[in-house]
Amino acid sequence: MNGTGWRRVARESLSWLLLAFALWLVFSRLPRVTGVLPLWRPWAEVGVLALGMTAVILTGGIDLSVGSMVSLSGVVLGMLWQVVGLPWEVAAVGAVMTGTLCGALNGVAISWGMSPLVTTLASMALYSGLALALLEQTRITGFPPALLGLGEGSLMGVPSQVVLLGVAAGLMAIVVHATPLGRYLFSLGDQRKSAEFAGVPVRRVERVLYALNGCLAGLVAVWFTARRGAVVADAGQGLELQVIACVVLGGTRVTGGSGSVARTLLGLGILAHLEIGLRLWGSGKVTLPGLGWVIPLNANARLILIGLLVILVALLNERLAPRQKD
Repeated sequence: MNGTGWRRVARESLSWLLLAFALWLVFSRLPRVTGVLPLWRPWAEVGVLALGMTAVILTGGIDLSVGSMVSLSGVVLGMLWQVVGLPWEVAAVGAVMTGTLCGALNGVAISWGMSPLVTTLASMALYSGLALALLEQTRITGFPPALLGLGEGSLMGVPSQVVLLGVAAGLMAIVVHATPLGRYLFSLGDQRKSAEFAGVPVRRVERVLYALNGCLAGLVAVWFTARRGAVVADAGQGLELQVIACVVLGGTRVTGGSGSVARTLLGLGILAHLEIGLRLWGSGKVTLPGLGWVIPLNANARLILIGLLVILVALLNERLAPRQKD
């Protein structure tokens, strides 16, 4: 086996081993397999966002504002329904349009030459600030049962969020792996200058890509609001970290050019079951053999462990990535 083949096997094995360990953590504590279904609801929402982030990262970009777009879209939904008096269906469409507009603004700025990191860092603060200003530190509750049913509903026993994730994954797989737009994403991540010389419409691709990412954020805001039964201005705080972690854990390179929708779903499975499993083990402690150190599996410890894992996997992915000399 040559160097490239060895690296590919090593990367695949690492992800599947992590998934196996995460699944063991969960199902060693759950008496029934179906008991994990309700725990998948919030992670399916994260997964939908991760699908859009995958396309962004494939180009070598990043979107740190995705959590803020969820927050602002949710606030718009609540205000259109409560303040303006629109039906919740129309308010939900307004939320999706808000997310799409926010993403499109990111795309326009980036297509004009601004760094994706700087642009989305600034828009993260902007959209979060708008959400806080509009809602003024209050909550919107009392949504109609039809909307709440969307968040707690299921199809043949499968939570509605998981159904949404499946549909989004299928559509994004087609876009990323079976359309000219998808080929443009990989070419931008591999060699941006070469792609420009080859006639790739770079600016148009970036505008469409970030608008699509914002659209998914608006869609998730609807399900998030329905599941929580309330709108709060900081609802999406921290989501961007979970989303990026899913993409990285699946093996998509943060520098772009390599990755897939399937890898992101694998990363989602690792992160979701790792967090769920550690939470189920949260009442216990882990003693490191030979050292005698006792680690309580509380929320802070879970956050630290997952953060260290993401750093480790990102480093290994870069080290094991195919090299030109191979």
